Amino acid sequence: MTDNIRVMHYLNQFFGGVGGEEKANLPVQVRRGAVGPGQLLQQTLGDQGTLVATLIAGDNFFVEEEEAAAQAVGEALQAYQPHVLVAGPAFASGRYGLACARICKQAQEQGIPAVTAMTPDNPGLITFRRHIIAIPTGTSPVEMRSLMNRMSRLALKLGRGEALGPAHQEGYLPRGIRKPVVHE
Repeated sequence: MTDNIRVMHYLNQFFGGVGGEEKANLPVQVRRGAVGPGQLLQQTLGDQGTLVATLIAGDNFFVEEEEAAAQAVGEALQAYQPHVLVAGPAFASGRYGLACARICKQAQEQGIPAVTAMTPDNPGLITFRRHIIAIPTGTSPVEMRSLMNRMSRLALKLGRGEALGPAHQEGYLPRGIRKPVVHE
């Protein structure tokens, strides 16, 4: 595909540095380059990828304003033309997980592969498991560096158009999709 993968990142209002619960209704904003944990994501991408833009929105906004959120995300994806989208990690945050999962699903529907990370019991994963690629997390950001390494590895692979292997080999959560394999 290309030598340098264009990456778009999604963060909620907290990880995007905008505020806490008082900013949970924040509409989608687009910032050029890396923001917050995106700086670590850019480091882990190295010279193989460039974080071209960061989407930031409030957790409530995605739950309460689905159509407006989807429209804003769609416009940003079209404007920046990323090769891959990375969302989160959301850890155990339910609303953040739902937003990450919805954004990943929407990106994939627009032909852009996507990866996120969250706990296996996150509502986002429970709701969209078959539609998204999600790396398992614990409940706390303590493991952020390790997660960003794993997310960037999968993002680069997806951004290059490479096929992913089985979940247990690639490190993402099973999606309940079975593929026939021929053994000789």
